[in-house]
Amino acid sequence: MKNLKFHCFYNSINLLHIFPQKKYYRFQFRMADEEKKFESVVFKPIGYASTWFKFKNATPRQPSVSALTRGSIKISTEVFSQPQHSLKNLAEFSHVWIIFLFHKNGRPFTKTMVAPPRLGGARVGLFSTRSPHRPNPIGLTLAKLEKVEGDTIHLCGLDLLDGTPIIDIKPYITSYDYPQDMKETDSAESHLDSAESHLDSTGSHLDSSSVPPTMISNPEWITLGGSEKTLNVAFTQDALSQIRQFSPEAEDPAYRLSFLKSPEEAQKAIEDILREDPRSIYRKMKGQDLLYFCVVDCMHVTTWFDEVIKKCEVLRVMPYSARQAMIEANKKQQWDNNLAKIEDKMKVM
Repeated sequence: MKNLKFHCFYNSINLLHIFPQKKYYRFQFRMADEEKKFESVVFKPIGYASTWFKFKNATPRQPSVSALTRGSIKISTEVFSQPQHSLKNLAEFSHVWIIFLFHKNGRPFTKTMVAPPRLGGARVGLFSTRSPHRPNPIGLTLAKLEKVEGDTIHLCGLDLLDGTPIIDIKPYITSYDYPQDMKETDSAESHLDSAESHLDSTGSHLDSSSVPPTMISNPEWITLGGSEKTLNVAFTQDALSQIRQFSPEAEDPAYRLSFLKSPEEAQKAIEDILREDPRSIYRKMKGQDLLYFCVVDCMHVTTWFDEVIKKCEVLRVMPYSARQAMIEANKKQQWDNNLAKIEDKMKVM
């Protein structure tokens, strides 16, 4: 449509925050001013992600961080009366694209220049990054498809917060999604045509691996530092003993893993997430001496970082539910202490 201008109204895009019961997102398209026409399109989530990432803290910035970050998406009956039919044949693919909304952004504005955590404070143009803070907070991630069960798909390698609204699911198709250079494609097709018409001495087709690979370019700062940016992750003996108490079959529900399949996987998942240093730039600069907390499956993980030797050490692993109970108990104790001080002052008066 000619002269189409796209306008996203943040008051509408954040309806989930303001009116949690409203499970839709409205985008408004405005035609050229002289036409004075308005057209609205409503995006209704097809479902919501179910993952162990309840907070932004330590949620992977990219799906490649760990193959153990499992989750699922259940197709809503508000979209299809028989949602299981929409997933028919999807299990024949190994990977899927997930299109979603960054529903926890919170900012009413976006910046043209941003500082990706991996660049240590250097700023680059917004559209040269994967920053979640965008004019239209739409995200795209590639996940490995583990299985399809009825109206639910089970995935691994996820970098989504629990409850993320899902807009669409599309299969990853190598011949479509792998970048192809037009000249190289023509050359490859010509080479393959020639190969089909000539056989080698054994009667087999010529090896097509000699076709020149596609040239894909990225700026150097994307891989700035490479493996030097990753951290050594260590575990105290106490932490290792605590991790062994967690399993999918644990008698105590507080220690029962929902996404990870063994204590060994739990340890590996923690290591994968911490190796990439999930802290924000602000936390690295202002809170180097503070403990860092994160949640992995049902585990609450306490760590500290040593900037000098590029090391992260896991100090304690406890059930997240137990940690929450401790926090609530501390809040109650503080409330009781403050109330006692007020009563003492009232007696003096």
